[in-house]
Amino acid sequence: MRTSIGLTRTLAGAAALALALAAPALAAPGGFLGVYLVEDERGRDGALVEEVAPDSPAAKADLRKGDRIVAVDGTPTPNSKALIGILTRGSAGQKLSLRVSRDGWERTLEVTLAGREPAAARAPTPPAPRPQGESGFLGVFLRQGPQGEAVVDGVRDGSPAAQAGLQSGDVVKTVDGREVRDPSAFVAALGGLPPGHKVKLGIRRGGALGRDITVEATLARRTADATAPAPRARPSQPEPVPSPAARRPPYLGVALVDADGKGPLKVEDVQAASPAERFGVRPGDVVLSVDGAEVKTIEQFVKAMDGKFAGDAVVLKIERDGWRNDVRVTLAARPE
Repeated sequence: MRTSIGLTRTLAGAAALALALAAPALAAPGGFLGVYLVEDERGRDGALVEEVAPDSPAAKADLRKGDRIVAVDGTPTPNSKALIGILTRGSAGQKLSLRVSRDGWERTLEVTLAGREPAAARAPTPPAPRPQGESGFLGVFLRQGPQGEAVVDGVRDGSPAAQAGLQSGDVVKTVDGREVRDPSAFVAALGGLPPGHKVKLGIRRGGALGRDITVEATLARRTADATAPAPRARPSQPEPVPSPAARRPPYLGVALVDADGKGPLKVEDVQAASPAERFGVRPGDVVLSVDGAEVKTIEQFVKAMDGKFAGDAVVLKIERDGWRNDVRVTLAARPE
């Protein structure tokens, strides 16, 4: 069954912990995974992989730098310490199921621990520790975007950010090549950089249909008047909500197919410049749920979208090549 869904109402810290080959905390005698982790005992988002040893079990399982291991065999690993605690009991030949988060997408990867080898055999060069002491000053105010991204909410006059040409609305994607997925990650990336450091920022300017640019800023020394201001004032009363009669039917901009009404529900096509395209939905994606409601057929999808209007936001759980992610999409009005 096929339909085009325009959707009208009718339808861790500073140092890297060397855990690749030499650290018994990661591989008990006879066991070896092959990763470096960022040391962060207070993290809550998973154990962050800093490097992967070549030809290691981790590399063969497609673990990559920047991945976060959030669980092992169903046991949560909110930080490197938790992961190490689990893996110390590992042994050569043991099979583990690693729940991995990558760029907001999650997937389970199967690994088999190998026998340990001397540290010099395959270990990558440990990442250099970040500078300690005084942190440099950039001069931006941040907010979180609709998909969690780090958005520049203001630039301090005369600051390094202003001199580099940063603007309100810019989305920060990378810091010195290091991916930034949210404001806290941006702050963490800048936290260990000293005054005088020239930082390269990867920026998306102009929204989803804008362009990617790189700007370079030289961090300054933080002065007494350079402390962050209090959060901007918000309206004391919520903005008035238009009456249902004044609201327009929603438009998503996808064509769906559900394999003769049995599922899975796949995206067959995405219309250009539609909300679905702007928020990253692609042909071939599988839609698993809408705002938490499971959908396997077009009828279930339409039912889940019932009562929504242009301007409303919906969360679509998407599966792509085995990876899953919650994609927040703001619905638009159908183009005239």
